Amino acid sequence: MKVISYSTAFALLAGTALIAQDSPKADVSLLYSYLHTTSARAIPSFESHGGIGTFGYNFSKYVAFEAEFGGYHAPGPANFDTTQFTYLFGPRFSFSRARRFVPYIHTLFGGVHVTTSAPVLLVPTPVGTTPTGTLTRVEASQDNFALAAGFGLDIKLGHHVMLRPIQLDYLMTRLEDLGLSGQPSQNRNQHNGRYAAGLVFTFGGERPSPPPPPPPPDAPPPPRMKSCPGGQSVRIDQECPKQDFKVGIASPTQVCPGSRTSITTNTRLPVGATAHWAIDGTPASDEPSVMFSAPREQGSHKISLRVSADGFNDAFGDTVINVGGYSPPSGSVSVSPSEIWVGDKATLTPSFSVGQCGGTLEPVTYSATEGTISGNEYDSTSVQFAPPGSSEQRRTVTVTAKATDGQGTGTAQTSLVVKQRPVNQPQRLPDILFASGSDRVNNCGKRVLLDELKRLADADPTGKVVLVGHASDTEKASEALGTRRALNAAAVISAGQGVCTAFPASQIVVNAVGGVENGVSYQPNFCAGSTAVTEKPGQAVVPTDAVAKFRRVEVWFVPTGGALPPSGEGGKVAGTLGLNRLGCPQ
Repeated sequence: MKVISYSTAFALLAGTALIAQDSPKADVSLLYSYLHTTSARAIPSFESHGGIGTFGYNFSKYVAFEAEFGGYHAPGPANFDTTQFTYLFGPRFSFSRARRFVPYIHTLFGGVHVTTSAPVLLVPTPVGTTPTGTLTRVEASQDNFALAAGFGLDIKLGHHVMLRPIQLDYLMTRLEDLGLSGQPSQNRNQHNGRYAAGLVFTFGGERPSPPPPPPPPDAPPPPRMKSCPGGQSVRIDQECPKQDFKVGIASPTQVCPGSRTSITTNTRLPVGATAHWAIDGTPASDEPSVMFSAPREQGSHKISLRVSADGFNDAFGDTVINVGGYSPPSGSVSVSPSEIWVGDKATLTPSFSVGQCGGTLEPVTYSATEGTISGNEYDSTSVQFAPPGSSEQRRTVTVTAKATDGQGTGTAQTSLVVKQRPVNQPQRLPDILFASGSDRVNNCGKRVLLDELKRLADADPTGKVVLVGHASDTEKASEALGTRRALNAAAVISAGQGVCTAFPASQIVVNAVGGVENGVSYQPNFCAGSTAVTEKPGQAVVPTDAVAKFRRVEVWFVPTGGALPPSGEGGKVAGTLGLNRLGCPQ
């Protein structure tokens, strides 16, 4: 009774603050409910299913009084059968019942009625008879205090129907445990959880506004009104107020000297409107557009517009046009690859854009400090280097690209490196000296060919040997003698039998220059003083022989990739001169 009195007092208090509302006045819900029940001490928790019915009276969009009635049933543990009825009352607070989604919280107080029954076997035991029994149920019920506190959500489906997908509550009951724990019976709190969902039906709504009071009998009739453009109403004998509108100007912000540009408004004007254009404050046109002729001088110019139309206030707009100066094309040029060997080619790639107020770009032209350019291809064939040497030579070439737009030219430069490969220089060995009139390679000469030259050939098997024969003018058939001397030297290193080595004849170049020094200095190799070399009679050459320098064979070893010595140019490959017929000279 205390709970009911508390709820009634709350309803009366809230009713005193009742105001006009646009939310339902009342609502009724029918909900399915699941209850997780914490029972007395000796009985474990169990689950119940049932239903809830509520009635709510809304004092405003936010505050309501709610009455709730619920019933639950469960077989319960240990063959117990339990039925619970709850009757709860209290306030509900919503986040505006006028919205589509309405969260709420509530706190309800009241009581619970619980009925529990359990099976009992009655067994009579007369003396001398077989025991028999009858199964019956023992029932107990009680009423006590309960409260619920929780939250939920209502979703408006129609004018009078809402869906309540969720309501979660903490439900506290205070029930006597009936002494099931073996201790004296007493009231104990049970802390239960409850879920509910279902439909909500609403009634009532916004209060109608009271009708206006009737006019006095002697009041004049209301004035006749007329509607004006823009949604306003005025008395029929008054003019409609003028409307406002805005205008904008469509024009470039930057133009080139001497150009002509048509400037218009980018706003739809009222019917019959007149545009008044001015350039730098001077009236220019009353047409829908104005032509701006840019002067040759750079500067800024203000374009103004005033638009007038019946029924509208004048509208104004302005913009500024800048007359810019000319700038030539600009850009860059690149070359790929950036390093090439002399004789190779590279590709030029230009990237130019038109400058301010420029015209159409013409094809790019090129120039180079060295080499030639055809189209976009650079050719390094004509780049000049010093004679090849033992080290690589490099030259930096600058390429200039020019782009013209009819008014001016823009340039860009790039550079590339043209390289010349190094040339391995031929190595000079001591001269082979011959006795007068003889083409036989003596033992001193064989020492040069089979010892010193062989070491070089073994280290570089793909190199070449150049042999240049000389003969003095006093010797008979000197030119042919010089050739025979060179061929005999070639046989010593290529015959591949006896004491002769097997250097490939295809890698031996033979030349003869007669009785001239041929620009190659005399480099004798005298062996007469050596006990290690013994010559046949008449084959030794002594240092005092002044003409010996004309009876010699120059010996050169040219490394792989190297160039022939000047005295060997014009020579012939030994294998093409019948070298194999000579065998290994003795």
